[in-house]
Amino acid sequence: MDFPEIIRWIFAGLIPLAMAGLVREFRRLRRTEPAGRPARRWDIADQCAGLVTAVGGALGSLPLFGVGLALTGVVLAAKAARAALALLARRAARPTPAAGEGSAPAGQ
Repeated sequence: MDFPEIIRWIFAGLIPLAMAGLVREFRRLRRTEPAGRPARRWDIADQCAGLVTAVGGALGSLPLFGVGLALTGVVLAAKAARAALALLARRAARPTPAAGEGSAPAGQ
C-alpha cells in the first residue's frame, strides 16, 4: 500500500511540529521537580511516538508508520493506567466521615 502524495506532504509538515514538541518536553523535564519527572518522561515518549508516526507517514513506510501507531497506543495506555492508579490512590487517601457525620445537618 502506498500513501497518496498529499498525505505524505501533510506528514512531512507534521515532522517539525513533532520535533518542536519534543524539544519543549525536554525543556519541561529539566525544570520539573523530581516527583513530576516520571509523568514528563511519558510525555516525551508520547512525542517520540508521534515523531516516528510522522516520519513513517512522510516516507510512505507502512511498517514504520505502524510501529509509530503501536508505540502511541502503548504510551497512551500507560498514561491512562497511571491516571487511574492516581485516582484510586486519591480516593483511598480521602478520610471517611465518622458515623454521626454526613451530608445531613446535625440536630434536625
